[in-house]
Order: sequence, then C-alpha cells, then structure tokens
Amino acid sequence: MISESEDEMEIDASDLELKRISEKYRNRIERRNKFIRVFTVISTFVLLLSLGAFTLSNLSRHAKESKEPVPSVPAHPAFGIMRSKYLSTYNATMYVFKHRKTQAEFMAFVPKDEKQDKVFGISFRTKPTSNNGVAHILEHSVLAGSKKYPAKDPFVILLKGSLHTFLNAMTYNDRTVYPVASRNKKDFFNLMSVYLDAVFAPKCVTKEGEWILRQEGWRYDVNDADELEIKGVVYSEMKGVFSNPISLMSRNVDKFLFPDNTYFFDSGGEPDAIPNLTQLEFVDFYNRHYHPTNSQSFVSGTVEDVIQAMELIDDYMKEYDYNPQLKESSEIRFQKKKYAHHLYQSLPYPVQKLDETQGQHMLTITWLLNDSHLHQMKMLAWYALDYLLVGTSSSPLMKRLFESGLGSSVIGNGLSGGLMQNTFAIGMKGILASNISQVEDLILQILRDIKRDGFSDDEITAALNSLEFQLREVQSGSNPAGIDVFLNALTTWNYDRLPEDAIVFDEALDLLLTTVQEQGSNFFTRMIQSDLLNNNHRVHMELHPSETIAAETIEKEKNKVKLFQNSLSQDGYNKIKDTSQELKDIQNKDDPVEVIESIPSLELSDIDRFNVEYDIDITENIFGTSTILTKNVVSGSSGIVYIDVGIDISSLGFNNVEVLPFLVAMMTENDTVRRTRSDINNFIGINTGGIDIDLKLIALQDTEQADHIATANKKMRSFLFFRGKCTAQNVGKTLELIRDLAEGSLPVTQEKAIQILEAKIASFESSVTSNGHSYSVMRMHARYNPMSLIDERLRGITQLQSLKKMLDRAQNSWDTFETRIKHVIESFSHMSSAETILNLTGDSDTLEGIQTFVETFITSLNNGSNRPPLPNFFKSDHPWIIKASQVMGKYAPVRNEGISISSRVSYVGKGGRIFDEGEIISGGLCAPLQFLRKGFLWDTVRAKNGAYGVMSSLDSTDGFLYMVSYRDPQLIKTIEAYTEAEQYIKNQIELKSITKNAIKAAIIGCIADIDGSTLPPRDIGWLSFLRYVSGSTKRRRQRWRDGVLAADVSNFETFKNKLGRWNRNSTVAVVAPLAAIEEASVGQNGLSFEIVEL
Repeated sequence: MISESEDEMEIDASDLELKRISEKYRNRIERRNKFIRVFTVISTFVLLLSLGAFTLSNLSRHAKESKEPVPSVPAHPAFGIMRSKYLSTYNATMYVFKHRKTQAEFMAFVPKDEKQDKVFGISFRTKPTSNNGVAHILEHSVLAGSKKYPAKDPFVILLKGSLHTFLNAMTYNDRTVYPVASRNKKDFFNLMSVYLDAVFAPKCVTKEGEWILRQEGWRYDVNDADELEIKGVVYSEMKGVFSNPISLMSRNVDKFLFPDNTYFFDSGGEPDAIPNLTQLEFVDFYNRHYHPTNSQSFVSGTVEDVIQAMELIDDYMKEYDYNPQLKESSEIRFQKKKYAHHLYQSLPYPVQKLDETQGQHMLTITWLLNDSHLHQMKMLAWYALDYLLVGTSSSPLMKRLFESGLGSSVIGNGLSGGLMQNTFAIGMKGILASNISQVEDLILQILRDIKRDGFSDDEITAALNSLEFQLREVQSGSNPAGIDVFLNALTTWNYDRLPEDAIVFDEALDLLLTTVQEQGSNFFTRMIQSDLLNNNHRVHMELHPSETIAAETIEKEKNKVKLFQNSLSQDGYNKIKDTSQELKDIQNKDDPVEVIESIPSLELSDIDRFNVEYDIDITENIFGTSTILTKNVVSGSSGIVYIDVGIDISSLGFNNVEVLPFLVAMMTENDTVRRTRSDINNFIGINTGGIDIDLKLIALQDTEQADHIATANKKMRSFLFFRGKCTAQNVGKTLELIRDLAEGSLPVTQEKAIQILEAKIASFESSVTSNGHSYSVMRMHARYNPMSLIDERLRGITQLQSLKKMLDRAQNSWDTFETRIKHVIESFSHMSSAETILNLTGDSDTLEGIQTFVETFITSLNNGSNRPPLPNFFKSDHPWIIKASQVMGKYAPVRNEGISISSRVSYVGKGGRIFDEGEIISGGLCAPLQFLRKGFLWDTVRAKNGAYGVMSSLDSTDGFLYMVSYRDPQLIKTIEAYTEAEQYIKNQIELKSITKNAIKAAIIGCIADIDGSTLPPRDIGWLSFLRYVSGSTKRRRQRWRDGVLAADVSNFETFKNKLGRWNRNSTVAVVAPLAAIEEASVGQNGLSFEIVEL
C-alpha cells in the first residue's frame, strides 16, 4: 500500500496480515485487556467494544427500549422470525430468525444510519480434540478456492480488487468466524457470495484440492541440498506464536486449567503436532462442523440488504437438512472446578543469554472463575472488580506488585472473557529465581489484604463509571460497527444462549448498581474471597530462562525430519519429491482467465470519483489568545466529547528526545503538585472515559503544491498530546486535569523510575520478538531521512538501547538522571497559549454547550511573552531535524543489519528510497505496488516459501519503499524474492499479462485502502485535525485519488524502473535468530550483516 502521512502513519495497517495478526487468538494471546487503562492506549476487551444499551446516569441512562418507530420487518419464506428489539444505544433494530429447514440461526441488525458499513459474518462452532491445528488450517484453506469460484486463491483476488472495509477469518478457541464488510452494496454482495461458497463448498476437502492442506497447513519439502524440511503457512505462524514467552505461558496454562474440555487443546495448533494432521482428519473435521445447523450468521445493513442476504444464505442452506446430532456433538462442555490444591508448573523459554544477576523468570497465577454460565450481572461485576484490582496504576493489586521490586513488570492482565469460561490471571516477569515463591505469596497476600480492607467509595464509583462509559461508547475501535456487534454476540450465541445477551445489558447494569449501592465494598470483597482466595482450581505457571532451548527445539525438528527421511525407501522419497514439485507446479501456474473472471468484481464506474472528506472548523487566536481551536461536528457520538490538547515540544533539546517515551510512561505513575496518583486515577474514572498521553511527529506538506513531492522530511511538528473523552458537563473538569498533568507533573522517585524503566524494557523485548516486521521497517527507514531517524529513536531498537542506558543511570547516577527528567518536563509544563492547540469532536449541540468550559481553559493559559515565538515550521526546519541530519551517518549508516532474537522464525525486510528529492510521487504507482504485493510477493514469500505474511508500502512523503515478511521460516530466499520483483514486473509487461482487468482490480484495491470503513466519531475528529496540522489539502488528496483511478501500463513501466534503482540502493534489516543471520552471511549469495544484539 502507498500511505499518505496524515492518514496512515503506521506501517501498512490495512494489510490483511496485520489485521489477522491483530484479531487472531485474541482470547489466548492478549488475555483480553478490558478497560482503557489510565493514560495508556490499551485495547478494550472485545465484549465491551460495542456492548451497551446505556447512557450515563446523568444523561438519561435509563432510556429504555422501543418507543422508536420500527422499520419494515425483513421477511423471507425460508426464515421464521423469533424476536426483534429496538436497541436505543445503537439506534438500530435487531431481528433474530431461524432457517426453517436447517434450524440455523440468523441475526439481522438494521441501523437507522444507512451510511454504516454493510456487514456479513458466519460462524461455526469448532471443537478441537487435538493440537494438530485443524480448525485453524481449515480457516485458511476454505478461502483457497471453492466450487463456484475455483481460483487458487479467490481470497487474494478479493484483496486485490474489492472495496472491502473488513475482510478476514479468525480461529478462536471454540469457533471459527468469517466476517466481511463494505460500504459499497454491490461489492458487499460479491464478498458475501464468495465467502458463502467458500465455507459451504470449499475445494480443500475435495480430491482436486488436497494440495491446499500442504500449502496452508504443512508439508514436507525438498531443499536445494535434497534434504527434507517442513513448510506451511500455519506451521510457520505457530512457530512464531510459540516463540513469544507470554503466548507460550498462556497456552500452557490452558492445558492445566482445562484438563477435561476442549480448551485443553490449542485450536491454532502446536508446531510439533501440526505435522500429524492428515487429509482424512482434515476432511472429517470439516464435515462434522461446517454445516448450517452448527452455524450462526449475521447481516448488518438496510432492510432491503437483509432480505437480499437471506435469499443468498438460503441458496446454500436449502441444500442441507437439520442435523441435531452434529449440533450436539460440537457442544462445549464446562470444565468443572475440581482441584483440591492448586497446580504448579515450570517450563523453559528461550533467551539469548542467561544472566543470573538479572531477573529472567516469569510467573502467573490463573484462576478458573466459572464452571456454569454466569448471570449478566455477575459478568458486569467481574468487569468492575477487574478494574478495581488492576485497571489503573493505583489499583491495589497492580500497584503493590509493581512496587514490590520483585519483578520488572506485571503480566497477566486480569480478567479474560469472551469464551464460555472466564479466567483471571496476574503475575510478573523479570523475576529472580530466588524470588519466585515470594511473588506467589505476595499475590495471595495482597488479595487477602484487599478482602480485609475493601475499596473506597471513590474507587468503586470510578470503576462503575468506567464500565458505564465503555458500554455507552458504541463504536470506539477501528472495526466497522456491525463487525463488533457480530463478534460480541458470538460470546453468548456460540453457546446456544441469546445473542442479544452480549449486546444489551440494561437490566443487568441496573441490578449491579442497586446491589453495590446496598452492599458497598462488601459485594466485591466477597467475590475476591469466593472466586479467588477460596478457589483452588488455579495454575501457578513459571517460565524459566534457557539459552539452549531454542537451538535444541530447532535441532529436534531437524533430527525428526532427518530420521523420517532416513526411514524412507527411494520410492517413498521420490513420492514426496514428486508431491512437492506438484505443489510448486500448481502454485506457479496461473489460473485461467475465465476462472479469475468468474469471481464477481466491481467496475471502475462503481467507485466514487471523490474522496470522503470531513469538515473542520478552525479558529486561530481564539478568545484573543494565541491558541488555535479546532472543532469537528459529528453524529453518533452519544453526547460524548473527544478532547485533544497538543503542546508543542520543539524547544526540547535533541539529546533529550530519547527520554520522552519514559516520560510518557512516568506520567501514568507520578503525582502532580495538586494531586496524588490515587486521586488522579479516581478522578479520571469518575469524571471521564479515560485520558491518554501520546507523542506525535507530524510530517508537514507544502500547502501550495497540488502533487505529492518527495522530500527529505525536514519539515515537521512535534507534540505531546493529552487525549481525553467525557460527557459535556465534565469537560471543564477534564480540561482542568489535563492542565494539572501538563503543568504540575512531578518526577517519580528513584525506585519508581527504575521500575518503570524495567517494565518498558521487558515490554520492548517481548514486542521485538512478536512484531519484528515493525522494527525492521523503522530501522531501514531511519537510514534515509531524519524524521524517520527520530521516530526510530522514539519507538524502535534505538529506543530499547536508550532505555537500558537510562536504567543504568537511574540506578547509578540518580541525581543526574532526575535533573534530566525535570528538564524534559519543563519543555511543556509552561503550557503557553502559543504552543497549545485544542481539538474538539462531538455533536453540534454538545459542542455548543461546552463553550464556557473551553473559554475558561484557553484564557487561563500562559499568554506571557517570556518565551520566543514558534517558527513557521512549514518554512523552517524543525530543530530536531537539523540535529538528526547531522548524526544520520553515524547512528543510522546505510548498511545491512541483523537484529538477533530468540525465535524459530524471522522477519525479513528490504527498503530504500525510489524517488529523488523534488520528484512527483503519483497515485498511479499504487496500482503496480498493489499488483506486486498481492500477486508475486504473496505467492512467493507466503504460499511457496511458507511465511505467514508479507507486506509492502511506499511512503508518499519521501519515496521510501519497503518489503517485509512476517513469521518467515526463510531469510535469504525472501531477500532474493524482493530482488526478483523488478524482473517479475518486467516479465509481466513483456508478456502483456498486465491486462485492463488486472489494472482495474489493483485500482479498486487501492481505493479500498484510501476510503476505509466508516470512521467512529473520535477518529473522524482526529483525522481531520491531523490533515489540518500537516497541511494536507483536499486538492492534493483528490489529485492522489485521480492518479490512482487513471493508472495504466505506463505506471507499471515507471514502477519497474524505480525497482531497478531500489535494488541498487536499498538495504536490508532482518530480525531473526542469530544462527539464521549467520547462515545467510555465507555462501555465494551471502550478505554482509552488522549484527545488533539486544
């Protein structure tokens, strides 16, 4: 994808692979973060993303269901309606139907806002009975061709050329889900048709499609030395998953927590067990689970959309009969609490180097909370209790563990929901071996102390207000609203309970509030006693470090394969070799034109010629001050105001920029002049929906230019943002607190600073192992322009190295380090009017009603003349840029780097500039890049070589192009594939394979990236604000779109030539095991790497 800086600052976040990465296994890997942690951007627990039918008590929380006029009821003879309900919070009507012939349930969601994305989803209850990953591999495989659409990969064809706003498939512990969304009606039904054919008539379970399991799951392949090796997309993916210590821990916890039910097994598959899966088992699992009776389907759209969708769904379901036995066999049984004493387990995890002086052990305690269905009120009570225990930095369980000094950071994240049985997990990482038992004892002692002391009224009020706010803010994430409604509904629907029980909670919340009002703190302390302290069905899981386990695991795999190869006869070996070649032949053979064209697609005439634009009201020198105020009027904000206060921090010296990430983390833990940390957290919980602090570098564009011109990115703004949300009457309090945080922040103690630094280092090290592709791209980009160098210093490997140096200074030179902290705080604590910008988002009535609060805040800012005026950053280089340009050659030399990690997979990147400064970067180049990344790169790096994902993007501000793989079993072969991209495009041009239809598909895919889904209110306001600050103009954005729509073969010629330059001037950054880096450095095709050890 080609990204425009103001709209897309992260790497290729719209790419399928990153979406899959963010969605898959969210129950088990992330353990479901629940609420907005104070000051930090943490994903809200999926059940709360769009639950509620509530408003806050002071804004008519009890607006009850259904005095609104009900739209015409969708109807179809194949479906009988079971019930319907108007949902006031969503401003939508829900209908639940049953398919008469198969008894499959279908939910229709009809919002009054017809501009919302149209959504389809179908889910099957999938019940693993082994660790061979069959459910996960099926999820990949059914999308690789079907009866009606027999192309090798219609999924990728849709990715190339549809206007999808969501296109994915996810394997949960006990269900497999296939959701799609689009804002275009024709496109929506195209997507729906392909998905229905994929799940009900997949090629992968036919004789003709047996090769699909070998590609997507696992296979024996023959390497250049005639040795067997195991490849496969899912196999590589899961090797990466099991390389992450936190994931390794949570997956092994489940084995002991759920010894008797399906959660014992890993639905994603264990690398050692995946090669046990046979085609016979694969087909049998499909036949036992992919049946309408075992499904739940969903559509969000207009009544007309729903009726048309019912017709399409019935076209497939009417071929089946009701099968109650199949439904019964897939039922998920409860794991009963049965342990008389808790279990203790210890497992090794890989580290690069043992260091007995540094804590490298990890420990969590995980409780099974329920062995029967929880009442809605009890579930909400657990959300509130989770907030009370670990929801903020001053929550007692979180605070005392963090301050104990027994570990570097708290892990476990508390409550995990979304499945039939919920868990609560807490622990620490970075523990000395001698302190493991102390951590165990401390966790239980803290819970006993909380049981004894209880919670204050303010703490309880903050927890309940936070819960209500989350329930009220219907669309707070990046997904289309209907996607979240569907995924949330499945958290009850999958277990034969009502889907609306997961999205409508009025009565349960009323009951909770009444109960807490009557019983107070005792209500929650009794839960601690019964569900935690008296509950022995828990697992104490320790991970201990091993510097040999990674090599031993790789060697074990090689020996196992070698032993198998040695056991083969020559005929057996030749058969594997022939089968391997057969797969390569299939992969290398293009689908016939008529097969590709059988997949429904759009025409360019179906695409809107103009961009989606949002209005923003800009007032400079507001109320006679030097402050800029921007306002964004949006609908659907439910009376919530979104507040962004930005403070320019360009006056901070370049040498202190590296301290800013620590400072942001510190401001989640520190006191202010006026408030203690506990007071701050309670204030936020009671009066707001959360306040985040964020650093932002914004590349500036020449407002006079209509085109995107390649620059050296020397024009930028740097801000520290305080981003809050609240109801209208609390705007004044929220702004007051933001000012207190900015002006009155105090440095933390030495002990606290050390704890914060250790936690950040531990988080970084874990992130590098799991998200090496991001660090590869940042490392490469930093070599080519100064703004990217600064960004890498703030978020990349250099920041990790800086944190380690800061930790040493905090431990050994505290006075000096504390002085440095104070100096950084001074860079923004003045909060002068000229250096502050305020952005507000909400509905028109709400914004009008908060005028007095806003005026009071702005006019109270420092308007003094004791600070020099800010330069015009559109005309002058940012002072950090000047310094960064001077040090680029020393700190970011243009060279290949190998960043060594403990892992079984690699992240392989290659990048460089393909435009000289001053050249025009045309939107027309998006088409050939889309053609390349969803064609050659996908087929070669993913399908043939076995990487889980591959991405590519071109930065339209400086002309930097990268290609990067994700969870890749290869290294040198992937780099070779990147190099061969130029020749591939050249060959396609010469063979006249770049047809009008191929270009059309690429154009449509590019427009899908530009338009995206319908944004939630907060994102509309933020995007409009960033466009204003960056100087992005409507004219330039439209010029880019026009270039995309006008793409032709000449753009492919231009791109081919640019790739030639790229091959000559680009460099490599790999995040990989040291052995893989060293292996890639030898031989005829070996590269020279500068090794970076973490």
